[in-house]
Amino acid sequence: MRAVRTLVLVAGEGAARLLVNEGVGRGLAELRSIAAGDFPDVDVGVADRPGRGSAGPGEMALHGFDPHATEREQRRARFADHVVAWLAAAWEGAGYDRLIVAAPPRFLGELRASLPEALAAAVAADLSKDLVRVPSRELAGHFAGVAAF
Repeated sequence: MRAVRTLVLVAGEGAARLLVNEGVGRGLAELRSIAAGDFPDVDVGVADRPGRGSAGPGEMALHGFDPHATEREQRRARFADHVVAWLAAAWEGAGYDRLIVAAPPRFLGELRASLPEALAAAVAADLSKDLVRVPSRELAGHFAGVAAF
């Protein structure tokens, strides 16, 4: 019987790590990691004041615009898009059987919203936990309720 290969994404608003499990009793091995600082567009800030627009050409009335998202929400969404693209590239053709995702609640929501259908269907479990800074050798215990590593 072939061992189940599991790709594990551990992510947060500033960093993400990919780990692999090659079967029960084999633990987790870290493949690679990325940080939000690796992507110049993640930290592009918003203006310190809302923008303004005129009522029309030659009109004197100016209207202020409220920002739709805070700077942190924008950074979170941009980094989540990069993480999902990175995850999709790692998943493609690598022969993984399932995907497990762990991230803090808000970032997990961003990741879920950005996952393409094929990856979303592969998610066997997700954990609403911030595990980015947990050493690889200690991670398996955090997933005890969803997978045996």
